[in-house]
Amino acid sequence: MTAALLMVLVPAVAALLGLLLGGMSRPLAAAIAVGGTASALGVALYLALLEPWAEPLIGTGFGEGTLPLGATVVDGLASTVALMVCFVSLLVQIYSIGYMREEPRYSSYAAFISLFTAAMLAVVVAGDLLLLVIGWEVMGLCSYLLIGQRWEQEEARRAAVKAFLVTKIGDIGFIIGIVVLIGATATTLLPDAVRAAADDPTVATVASGLILLGVLGKSAQFPLHAWLPDAMAGPSPVSALIHAATMVAAGVYVVARLYPMYLAAPAILTAMAVIACVTMLGAAVIAVVQDDLKRVLAWSTVSQLAYMVAALALGARDAAIFHMLSHAFSKALLFLAAGAVIHAVGSGALRELGGLRRSMPVTFITMTIGLLALVGVFPLAGFFSKESVLVAAEHAAHGDAEVASWVGWTVLVVSILTIAVTAAYAQRLWLLTWSGPRRDSSSGVREVPAVMFVPLVVLVVPAVVFGFSALERAWLPTWIQATVTEPLGTAEALRPEVATVVLSVVAVIVGAGAALVFRHRETFARGRAGSFVAAGFGFDAVYQGLVVRPFLVVVGWVTAFDRSAIQRSVSGVGVGTLRAGSLLQRPYRGDVQRYVSSAVTAVVVAIVVMLVAIAT
Repeated sequence: MTAALLMVLVPAVAALLGLLLGGMSRPLAAAIAVGGTASALGVALYLALLEPWAEPLIGTGFGEGTLPLGATVVDGLASTVALMVCFVSLLVQIYSIGYMREEPRYSSYAAFISLFTAAMLAVVVAGDLLLLVIGWEVMGLCSYLLIGQRWEQEEARRAAVKAFLVTKIGDIGFIIGIVVLIGATATTLLPDAVRAAADDPTVATVASGLILLGVLGKSAQFPLHAWLPDAMAGPSPVSALIHAATMVAAGVYVVARLYPMYLAAPAILTAMAVIACVTMLGAAVIAVVQDDLKRVLAWSTVSQLAYMVAALALGARDAAIFHMLSHAFSKALLFLAAGAVIHAVGSGALRELGGLRRSMPVTFITMTIGLLALVGVFPLAGFFSKESVLVAAEHAAHGDAEVASWVGWTVLVVSILTIAVTAAYAQRLWLLTWSGPRRDSSSGVREVPAVMFVPLVVLVVPAVVFGFSALERAWLPTWIQATVTEPLGTAEALRPEVATVVLSVVAVIVGAGAALVFRHRETFARGRAGSFVAAGFGFDAVYQGLVVRPFLVVVGWVTAFDRSAIQRSVSGVGVGTLRAGSLLQRPYRGDVQRYVSSAVTAVVVAIVVMLVAIAT
């Protein structure tokens, strides 16, 4: 067994134990969950220290030849992402001990978190396409189970079903794309399949386009984005895990893992760029008018993921992964901080918050840092990672990319506008949560227990220093440079440039200033237009009209046909069988003498037929 498979199996075993021993005590369930994730983090660190970026560490799995079930590949990309996944998942497990203290189904909850982690790690280290699909689909199942953890609440049930069905729409294309890739390359080995597909533009375009559908679903990009904000009905630690370390990161990661194939399909890259532009600006505008703390952050995630997709479309894989890691730390911090507010106040509605900074000083400081990182304020991680995407867009605009220059210009302009809108909704969220007079519901509020705020303090560290350390590596210990920063690529390729820095700073000032001007009016969040935007530009209504209602009509037709034709046919067969049985039953009334006579007659007839056949 390779170390990579061990990293996947440890949290998977913890999940199995948690499900099998469902009646165990809460401390034991927590110990199994935290211990499993901590062990996976230890293995991830061990793999990173092996310096796999010099030469990929390949595990052969349990098969041979072109069908190596469980084969793994660990390189710089995989080791860095695996470290992030295990690190964030461990903090979520620790945080959940306090947040889910009153949860009656804590054991199964902790087990599903462990399984979610294992599934994402399987996607990260997958060296064969079958293992990739298994991890991908298990994540979809875990999201359904965790979003619907509080199944007695109708909102949670509806959100879980919506997340499962919307992502499954994309997964249909994803699985077909994987089948096309395997069929065209005659191997399930991921590196070999990608290498072969990259040499055939037709295969690369078809396979990458189909797989992209699944990516759009998992990473909540237009038009398969609507499930993610509703997923906020699940517990806050689940939101942190989905938005930072698992589901949404998986889509971006898979494109990065299959990147040579995507580079061979420029039409798909252009489509990705257009989708990213629509998603990043549209989701940011929707976030401005949300009245729920977690929904603001959810739409923010949709928008920030679009930056990563845009970077991939521009040929800047390192910038996309850089922003993915930076965003993971800041967004995990923000969701856990939001969970702390909800846990203390009992509500996430922004109109019921306000004036909490004296009551919750630790949460206040940590959320403020998370918001600054999200906006991209120097010298926090979000500044450097977002600038790397802007630099890639600027270079593409000047013709230094695989896509047309107009694509680069479009991404650059939309990205700058999105920064301004991001600053606006972040400023608004901060003001409504922490500033102003204390609301009635927030009176008597206290800081959350240490088991909940310690993960926040820990997450502050990478949210502050990760971006700077990725560029200014000389002051870091050698092993940290090797395990965390070098796999991101050369520092020069990710370094900010004066033009993009000036534009982004101006955008932040304009956006934050607009939020300050409207802080007492909230006019942009009211009225018919504001309600339309808050509802996601009515996209759910479009889904209802184009997908749900036609589907229900078809179901009605099938049901009517079943009742009128199939049911009658089946009933007719049953009635006919009973009648035939009654007819055949008539000669057999319990008369043994008649039975013997019939048997003898049959035997005689058979003998006669045989003799006649022989004679002729």
